[in-house]
Amino acid sequence: MRPSSVWLPSAVLLALAAACIAPASAAAMVDLRGTAYEFNKPAMRLAGATVRVAERPKLRATVRKNGAYRLAVPDRARVTPYVDAPGYHRIYLQTFTTAGKDLDRVNFQVPTDGTYNALATLLKVPLDAKGDIRACAIVSTFSTRKVRNLSFNGFVRYGAHGVAGATASATPALKSPFYFNEQVIPDPAQRLSSKDGGVIWTGVRSGRYVVRAHHPRTRFARFVATCKPGRIVNANPPWGLHELRPAR
Repeated sequence: MRPSSVWLPSAVLLALAAACIAPASAAAMVDLRGTAYEFNKPAMRLAGATVRVAERPKLRATVRKNGAYRLAVPDRARVTPYVDAPGYHRIYLQTFTTAGKDLDRVNFQVPTDGTYNALATLLKVPLDAKGDIRACAIVSTFSTRKVRNLSFNGFVRYGAHGVAGATASATPALKSPFYFNEQVIPDPAQRLSSKDGGVIWTGVRSGRYVVRAHHPRTRFARFVATCKPGRIVNANPPWGLHELRPAR
């Protein structure tokens, strides 16, 4: 026996047909927003610099005159931003995993070529023929939670934002890092973070590292650094090793 026919309104048939032939929707995106400025000179903005993402090399944004940039990146993805500017050494940030929200204050503090070479000499870091470090370096700042939600101008006005008395470690394990003294210089004699808050590892092998901070009276966020030969990963404030609110 022939099955009975089922009648559907023409509007429903059109909707079903459209669903069958409609192209897949574009992948969800979120924005990275921040400011690119010169290391130790936040008033010097990197206008015209190019921000890219290591995992998505076709994505790019140009830094505006005031140092600000905005870059759309895939949601639910790992992204490692980096910046290029004439006269400055390329800097990578920590690796973020996007999770449905825009990321603000994703700042770059970038050394001039001269400052980069001076720090490499001071720390006795081997360079290749192009002037890049042969291994990888990881840098961050133990930054106070008081600057976490400030605008960039407010961040600059705040001044020194480091937290003294902290140490850092990584998984997989790394050798002991250098801590920056109050004169913003990596100092082998410095066993704990100073008010500057800076910390650096050199000679790091390729891999993904989870970096943590340790302090007797407060807690800090951890971050992921993705290392490859020649990379300087600088997890800048207010990200990186930023102070968390005290646990209740």
